Amino acid sequence: MKELFALAETEMITLKQPYVGTEHFLLAYLKKYPLKTISYDTFKKFIREIIGSSYKESSCILYTPILRQIKNSNKSPKQSILSILSNPDSVAYNILLSKNINIEELYNEINTNS
Repeated sequence: MKELFALAETEMITLKQPYVGTEHFLLAYLKKYPLKTISYDTFKKFIREIIGSSYKESSCILYTPILRQIKNSNKSPKQSILSILSNPDSVAYNILLSKNINIEELYNEINTNS
């Protein structure tokens, strides 16, 4: 899990966004565990389109409440991603929904893989 959170932080910094959220965690997950339903590059493009970026990199690492709760839990990466995909309040869920990605198909793909 530490590696995924480190990757999520790097994605947040690279995208020049002010917080580490579920979208960055999903992006990190896709980088480490490629999926058929959606690729790392496609989801990163969606984040840029919908959220955009700042003019400068953040000087501190802040987590959204949902991701902070996941970080403080003992969930596995798979359990964490499945909980994000089950939470309509997560930014990752809403990005996928807005781009007409079949969340149930994505959930099932992750759930059936290891």
